[in-house]
Amino acid sequence: MTSEHIFEGFAFVLGACVGSFLNVCIYRLPLNLSVNQPRRSFCPSCKTQIPWHQNLPLVSWIVLRGRCRSCRAPIAFRYFAVELLTALFFLVIWKVFPWQIALPYWLVIALVIAATFIDFEHFIIPDEITVGGTIAGLAASIALPQLMNTDRRWVALLISAGSAALGYVLLWLVLEGGKLLFGKKRIRLEKATAFAWKRHGDDADFVVGDEKSLWSDFFAREKDQLLLRCSSVR
Repeated sequence: MTSEHIFEGFAFVLGACVGSFLNVCIYRLPLNLSVNQPRRSFCPSCKTQIPWHQNLPLVSWIVLRGRCRSCRAPIAFRYFAVELLTALFFLVIWKVFPWQIALPYWLVIALVIAATFIDFEHFIIPDEITVGGTIAGLAASIALPQLMNTDRRWVALLISAGSAALGYVLLWLVLEGGKLLFGKKRIRLEKATAFAWKRHGDDADFVVGDEKSLWSDFFAREKDQLLLRCSSVR
């Protein structure tokens, strides 16, 4: 086994560990939960904290067959997929780029993976990822101007800042367009109908007449609103 194989193995294992942390971010950030309190991961169903030997990246999900050892509730395949995907990306980046370039690319791909899975599930990208990623990108362009294909730090900073601004504008256009096309759900009732919501855990049941759904299906962002137009309220 050569030293290169050792470094490649390290990159893969490190990626799996980072993927495990990304799973914490993907679950907690949209729910406004701290990513470091509690420090240990916990089962989404029974909230039992998971000991370290049951939380080994990739291995534990396979050994436990995708279930919580305490309550036997299924653990989503997404947890395994994020760890494996991050590990593979870390390995490929290490093999393709010099280590000085691989380090910031690792950070970028970690942010992209977290943002992608959160967006798929909640249709939001938390500010911690967008703002944090922008700051990290600007800092990386100053520290490593070759990322921007130049050897001048101020030129690299300008390119990075311009790219960030362009990305923000494009993202804003996509978000506003999405709100106009998909951001509203209307329920029209011809007769007096009761509606209610009952909180359970980090979500709630939202019931309108005979239609029952999750509160988070409608209200995923802080600015989301419930608007009622009624002839009378009782």
